[in-house]
Amino acid sequence: MKKITHLSLLILTVFSVGMFSCGENSDPVVPEPSLDLVEDEFVINAAFEDLDYLTLEVLQSSGLGLRTTATADLCAGASVNHNQNTKTIVVDFGQGCTSPNGVLRKGKITMVYTGNNFLFPGTSISTTFQGYEVDGIRIDGTRTITNAGIDLVNSRITLRVKIENGKITWPDNSSVTYTSDQTRVVSLSESGYEASITGTASGLSRDGKNYSAAVTDALIVKQSCVDEGIYIPSSGVLSFTYSQITVSVDYGFGTCDKTVEITYPGGAKMFTID
Repeated sequence: MKKITHLSLLILTVFSVGMFSCGENSDPVVPEPSLDLVEDEFVINAAFEDLDYLTLEVLQSSGLGLRTTATADLCAGASVNHNQNTKTIVVDFGQGCTSPNGVLRKGKITMVYTGNNFLFPGTSISTTFQGYEVDGIRIDGTRTITNAGIDLVNSRITLRVKIENGKITWPDNSSVTYTSDQTRVVSLSESGYEASITGTASGLSRDGKNYSAAVTDALIVKQSCVDEGIYIPSSGVLSFTYSQITVSVDYGFGTCDKTVEITYPGGAKMFTID
């Protein structure tokens, strides 16, 4: 089983506040979540994990530390320009190009960093977006990653990740807005990275309802899974609240699969994300 990330909050749109009954004395029937909305959440998660994957490679190739085995899935038409004087890195995908792994990206992401090496605690990198899309999904806002501490003995770094004025927009112009505050403990090795994620998020769903979410059991994202095109966590639990309903999403026990379990008032559902 697996789970969905900080934006999994969208699934809440499928739940009705009221219960339905077939007769006066019959037990209430609790509606199941919409699989379509779960698919939307997977797309959102994939877009941000793809961004993390890209950021790691850009930092490495620019000589800013975080030596990993990650290889950014850049298309031939993408350019990476690093201005050391202004401490700015611009990754430009132009009008759109498809990567070797089939990811269609367009627009620009701009990274502005402090310090000269991200391995030093207190250094940070802020990413903004200019017409940036991943497979037709537009990303806006500011995402700031700060080095909150490093353990050189165990090749582990703690990152504070904040998203402000975040917005995800679909081709039909429907959108989600959100903010999030996460802590990511990233362990690096010759075989790749593994991130343990905790934190909270809140925002406005596609149907205009407020939501909040919190990680109740650390979400684990493995590079080995990302390399297979599986961006959702391999384990961990996320709980979120919407219209006075609490729902939890369980990501499983560490395997690289796309099966998740959603538990909601009165029931639970397991399914596999396409």
